[in-house]
Amino acid sequence: MTSSADSVASTVDPVRGQIVDAARRLAAQGLVIGTTGNVSARIAGRVWITPTRTPYAALRPDDLAGVEVASGRRLSAATPSMELPLHLAVYRTRSDVRAVVHTHSPHATAWSFLDRPLAPTTEDLTYHGLGPVETCAGGPPGTQALATSVGRALRSEHAVLVAGHGVVAVGDTVELAVARAAAVEHVAQIAWLLRHEALPAVHRQR
Repeated sequence: MTSSADSVASTVDPVRGQIVDAARRLAAQGLVIGTTGNVSARIAGRVWITPTRTPYAALRPDDLAGVEVASGRRLSAATPSMELPLHLAVYRTRSDVRAVVHTHSPHATAWSFLDRPLAPTTEDLTYHGLGPVETCAGGPPGTQALATSVGRALRSEHAVLVAGHGVVAVGDTVELAVARAAAVEHVAQIAWLLRHEALPAVHRQR
């Protein structure tokens, strides 16, 4: 008979592998630069997250940092990403979320400085369960202020622009969270192509 502990253990390695694969895809797609951005997944009250300042090309599943969601207690020797508070804030707010992806993709990050919803609403957004993507207040990286802002913004949404910072996307799988982050960047590119129509006259006159 398989114990619950054995069952949890059997799912950890595949999910950690998915996190590593996701981090590499983010880099390959230009959604992050260097070791910026971060990926995490939740398994039975625990979060596995990319470690700080570890090149994604060299990242291995055993390099990921483990943390308890409720207490924030570290479960591994690895130092978690400085944005761990942001990830924990989302997991504590949303019981349905199993993965969080934070990117610094260029077009979406640029749009976040405008403090405007990301539109138009294209098939790319609706296919991934997203509407116009709102912008929430930013804050210094790694701070509780930033974490609280993102947690509030994602109470019922699946992606948000963080002012002057980047994108946070969530899902019930790592793959879905990555796909949503990529969709936000794609639509941001479209929005910039349409910016003379999308932005008010005051921005066009600058």
